[in-house]
Amino acid sequence: MQPAIVGSSSFGILWTNTYNAKERWYAKPLVYTPPGQKQLVFTASNMNIIRTVDAVTGAPIKDRQVQPPFLQSDIGCTDMPNYIGIAGTPIIDPATDTVYFFAKGYKNNAASGGVANGIYKFYAVNIRDLTDRPGFPILIDGHNADNDPARYFIGGTVLQRPSLALVNGIVYGTFGGHCDLFNYTGMIAGVSTTAGKGVTSLYAMEASPYAPDVVSDIMVQKGGKAGIWMSGMAPATDGSRIFVVTGNGMGHENRDTPASGRHPLSTLDEVVANFDVSSGSNIKLQDYFEPYEYIGMDAGDRDLGSGGVALLDPAVFKGTNGVSRLGVTIGKNGKAYIMNADNLGGFKLGPGATDNLVQTIIADNAVFGGAGSYPLEGGYIYFTPVGSATIAYKLGLDQNGGPLFTKVGQTADVSAGRVGVGVPTITSYKGQAGTGILWVTDVDAGLKAYKAVPQNGVLVRINIPPTGGLNKFQRPAFGDGRLYVTDSKGRLLCLGSPVSLPLNCTSPLDFGDVTFGSAKTLQTFQVSNSSLPKGSLAAGDTFQFPVTWNLTKEGVKDDAGASFGAVSPGVKTSSLVISTTNAVAQYSNSLPITLQGNEISSAPFLSVSPAEVDFGGIVVGSPGAATGLDSSFILANIGASPLKILGYGYTSGDFDDDDDADGGAGFTNVTQQGQNMIIGNGFTSSDLPAVGSILAAGQSLTVPINFKSTKVGNYQNLFQVWTNGGNKNVLFTGSATTAPIAELAVETVEHGWNVNGVMDFGDVVAGTVVTRRIRLCNKGGSALLITKSKPPIDAELRAENPTSDLHEGQSIPIGECAYGPVDIAAAPEAANVASHDVSNVWILNTDDLTFGVHDVEIKATIVSRQLGPKYDNGTARYTYLGCYLDIPRQMQKNYNLGQANENGVCQQKCLANGYRFASTEYSIECWCGNNPPNATQFTSFDGINNFDDIKHRINDLVINLDDQSYNLINDRINYHNVDINELHFDFYDRYHFDHRINDYFVNLNNVINYNIQTDNLVNFNNCISQYHLIASTLSIYPVNFKYADDKMTVASCIAYCKGKGTTYAGLEYHRECYCGNTIAPDAVANAQVCVDTCMGNSTEYCGGSNAMNVYKAVTPSSPTTTTSKSSTSSTTSTTSTTSPTSPTATTSKTATSSTPTTSSTLVTTTSPRPSSTLPSPTASATSGFYALGCYAEPPAPTKKPMQQLLSSPDMSVEYCISIAKARLSHWLGVRQGMLGCDKRADKPDKLGGQPGV
Repeated sequence: MQPAIVGSSSFGILWTNTYNAKERWYAKPLVYTPPGQKQLVFTASNMNIIRTVDAVTGAPIKDRQVQPPFLQSDIGCTDMPNYIGIAGTPIIDPATDTVYFFAKGYKNNAASGGVANGIYKFYAVNIRDLTDRPGFPILIDGHNADNDPARYFIGGTVLQRPSLALVNGIVYGTFGGHCDLFNYTGMIAGVSTTAGKGVTSLYAMEASPYAPDVVSDIMVQKGGKAGIWMSGMAPATDGSRIFVVTGNGMGHENRDTPASGRHPLSTLDEVVANFDVSSGSNIKLQDYFEPYEYIGMDAGDRDLGSGGVALLDPAVFKGTNGVSRLGVTIGKNGKAYIMNADNLGGFKLGPGATDNLVQTIIADNAVFGGAGSYPLEGGYIYFTPVGSATIAYKLGLDQNGGPLFTKVGQTADVSAGRVGVGVPTITSYKGQAGTGILWVTDVDAGLKAYKAVPQNGVLVRINIPPTGGLNKFQRPAFGDGRLYVTDSKGRLLCLGSPVSLPLNCTSPLDFGDVTFGSAKTLQTFQVSNSSLPKGSLAAGDTFQFPVTWNLTKEGVKDDAGASFGAVSPGVKTSSLVISTTNAVAQYSNSLPITLQGNEISSAPFLSVSPAEVDFGGIVVGSPGAATGLDSSFILANIGASPLKILGYGYTSGDFDDDDDADGGAGFTNVTQQGQNMIIGNGFTSSDLPAVGSILAAGQSLTVPINFKSTKVGNYQNLFQVWTNGGNKNVLFTGSATTAPIAELAVETVEHGWNVNGVMDFGDVVAGTVVTRRIRLCNKGGSALLITKSKPPIDAELRAENPTSDLHEGQSIPIGECAYGPVDIAAAPEAANVASHDVSNVWILNTDDLTFGVHDVEIKATIVSRQLGPKYDNGTARYTYLGCYLDIPRQMQKNYNLGQANENGVCQQKCLANGYRFASTEYSIECWCGNNPPNATQFTSFDGINNFDDIKHRINDLVINLDDQSYNLINDRINYHNVDINELHFDFYDRYHFDHRINDYFVNLNNVINYNIQTDNLVNFNNCISQYHLIASTLSIYPVNFKYADDKMTVASCIAYCKGKGTTYAGLEYHRECYCGNTIAPDAVANAQVCVDTCMGNSTEYCGGSNAMNVYKAVTPSSPTTTTSKSSTSSTTSTTSTTSPTSPTATTSKTATSSTPTTSSTLVTTTSPRPSSTLPSPTASATSGFYALGCYAEPPAPTKKPMQQLLSSPDMSVEYCISIAKARLSHWLGVRQGMLGCDKRADKPDKLGGQPGV
């Protein structure tokens, strides 16, 4: 990539490809040219879709989904929304045209299945046609760790985020966690590229004996953690070893005792680890570095492993003191660790039991993604702290030949103030000095480009077309003058210059060395015409013209006619542009040509860089305060004659622009104190060259400096160097502060703040949005860093701005607060429906080591408007049932209330006249009755979202339904006096069920239900469904109709099949619906495997992996019913006998019901129910739950003794148990036939009575 072309008008976006709506790329694109074929771009997405496209045109070549992806909704971690498929960047083996990658999905290629069924497979694919290589894919799950066989790989709990490494025929993939959830251990997996060999090694980052004990429950956080995620960076390798960086962990084997990195360590949390992979079989730990403050880093979620290791080019990045290979890592704690790659440093082996490193660099914020490097022009490294400028450090040597990096520049702009900025990437044109470009991918600003070598302390921006925000942790992929990136909107973009250029020119034009006081002219600059049509320049013509670089004047003013007038020694670049007029539109009309050369001074010339060394802040009293903060600056002779150091001085007084020329006026000479030289107030150097030292032509020295203070305050000193090659200054700045102190509070209903409370919204009316805020304040003396933030993103409870408020990496200044608004966005509901609770947590942590992980609990109760007569607690007596066709007439009594009619008024009228049911019709009519409506006349109407104005809304509804429908409300008190099994199913909760579900769950007649546990037919009197659950894992065959929908619910599938007129409706894989008239003869009922919740309603089950929840349409039959009226009060008698050896039950009921004016006794007779096996205390079918008997509930409106989990017409004991276990309940009850499922933490009080549980 040529800087002149990249910065020209000919460089732009060549093409953009968009694919599936929710498809995103966390794996970076790869560019590859198969032998004999055109160049292609390979992508692998979160939906497990791999693609190849033409690199020049973007035209599709091949695509394939290797398996259904894992669903983000199964884990709760919001780092990667929607789907988690291929996240780690694949790797291509050019020797075999094979691309390798890991893909996350479910067992048996299912489309869903929960954490327990999540798996990882390793794929080897022919990149030419995307077919699997023989012997692949390979399942990783189930393999045991070589270093601790008690630990084994569970794909559902881990994430393969880093890019892959290929070493000696083995592909190495590394694994971390999902938001540190679940029982996971960080691991490295080695898989052979040879078919049949499979997994060659599995190494656990936390192992016995010092790791937490192995537990079998995958949902608890007991695996030890120490995940490897590195913001997507690959393990670094130099051929026989790989380097990885780990995050927070739980096993602290080293505790506080210094240890050699060569000694075994079983708990590799917060470490840089070097593994020997030369054998091609077992992975072996051979060296490590662990920061001395690693336990505090664990406590503050300051992952060392938020960035990977950069192994620097050993031809450039080395010392003359025996350090021949350098590695760099930087993470959430904002420290860049410069390590000897051959001796990483162990634990606390440095001075004063600190880190034994080549150098530590302090950044001003957390870094995600690691460091980039540029080996030309002296050697540079770069990194980008969150919300800060990208910083450049240049390599130098101290007086002993030790490598030291010095900050020499930074960008004028800053990065996004949130996590996601990618690893700095540096390119050059054919390895030539002066052509380096620094590329940075930003989640907000998009792709940015800079000149790789700073000019006067600034990384100069190169203007390129805006791309928009890119996906997090990306980096560009390059090929033949083009680059490729993916953005946050799901697009693949190609940038470059047009392929058809009007001229073929030799570029760059290199002047070589040019000495001050001279000029150089090149007259051999050749340009050949290759493709222009006939015109002023004939095809094949060549021409030349002189280009002169004029350095005859040593001033800094631009010289007329000179190509570059800022005169100072070093490599300089510029460009000229040849403009053309073309007859063909697709050719570029401008051609930039790079000019470069090296300016030489014949006299000595002093260079001091950077102009300022800012140490940032030191926290007084912290562990690091004892040793202070380290940095450096560079003294260099960039002239052609020897440079002599004449002296040094410093001042803390006023500074002016002429201080470089002072030569000592107003400065204090440096003095020695012990082993150090005092170079300012609070600043010392342990290796300042002595006065009289000589720097040879081209020689440079890196001077180490240290800032340390025990007194709070701001410090600054101007340090000056006096030589025979000029005088130069460098400004030292630093501050000493106290530690940050985090104070967390939640906003109360009165808009005050509670520092210890739960964010309890209380009751929130359906159809409204209520917002409150979480506040995080910094009460300390230094900036507070948010190190972990996992906001809630549920449908009705979510952070208002989950990616920008209280985000990871956010810095809160001293005395300021940051806020995270939380919305309760209650979905619209009809009036007088049951309330439902919503709850979640916002997980937060900071670098205040006394703060710890906080799970901010957030909860609310969604309530509908309560109309009509009410209980003392404000709850309406009438419950909304839905909209019914009034054919034939459903209610018995009509009151024409005129324009004053509304639901509440009508309910009051019906109650006053002793009616259980109230309904409205024709806007002005109020109908009352004591008999329930005909279930077959229930009407689904999707258009009702707001029932505030019954006069207009319901009138509209009536018109839409041909004036033949009404809304039905029933009286709760009198309704409960009716036999529970007969009527209670009419109630429903819109939070758990779509309102359309009443279309199929209001049958008042007998149906045949299938007992899941015993496979026996059971006749339930007055049951609830025309379509009802008859079995799990049955299959419908043949399938007459089918469809899939991301909003699938039980009701929508049943509605679809009912519309098709089929007998059976089956649901599978979260989102698939099948309809047919027969059950496959080999189908076997097994409720254990139907564990997939519906995508449209997470409280319902929609089958499983190759398993189907099947519902059957049953023709209604009338039960035998005898009703007589009397004036007696209501009584209920129930007898139930249960035998321990033959657990069958027989029940008979007599119920009476009374109203204010009449009373009635309802006796219901049905055919006897076949006996079924009830769960025993040890029965595996009920997972440890056993029957205690029937317990009474208090009459309304007294609060029920158990919390309702689910109300469903598909309710069974087994279904209720499964829901209760998921909610961690110890007690549960099934009530009102087979409808309600309740829970509580302790045992209920009484036995007997109706209604009962």
